[in-house]
Amino acid sequence: MEKVLAYVERHSNRRNLLLSIIASIGTIAIMSMATQILVYEVYGYFTMPDTRFGYSFTDIQTAFVGIGAEGLQAWAIAHSPDFLFPLAYSFAMMFGTMLELNKVEKNSGLLRKSVLLPLAGGIADYIENTLILSQIAIFPNLSELVIAIASVVTLLKWAFLILGFVVIFGLLILIIYKGISKK
Repeated sequence: MEKVLAYVERHSNRRNLLLSIIASIGTIAIMSMATQILVYEVYGYFTMPDTRFGYSFTDIQTAFVGIGAEGLQAWAIAHSPDFLFPLAYSFAMMFGTMLELNKVEKNSGLLRKSVLLPLAGGIADYIENTLILSQIAIFPNLSELVIAIASVVTLLKWAFLILGFVVIFGLLILIIYKGISKK
């Protein structure tokens, strides 16, 4: 854990923050356009599990049956950049948090470890993606257990990311407060 924190601290600068934000935006734009063109316009619209806070076996079965095997394969191709997206947004959030911590001079202790929240969210995102792709690969023979685990992992992903954003915005408020109180 300390090695990861040291790495993030060493590489936290505006350039790396900007690059990771651009990578995040670019990846999500590519996935959105590819999904619209390759999936929604051909197979119809459906909500995939990674955009929800949780889901049941029935939710997944209904969505998968609605789009069909070919639509799921097209979706998997359109969402292949989703294996870059968690890395990009995790680093963007970690760099941003570390830069804010350095600005408020609170880069030690438990608050410093909050830099790892987005990384935990990104790891959960990778696990979620892998579990959902495993179900696409075996469709229509879906596993209730795998879908239940994927739903829990999805909820964990969102919890870590929301907490990460709470830290980012909390630190931003602290930075603004410190700036105003100096005047």
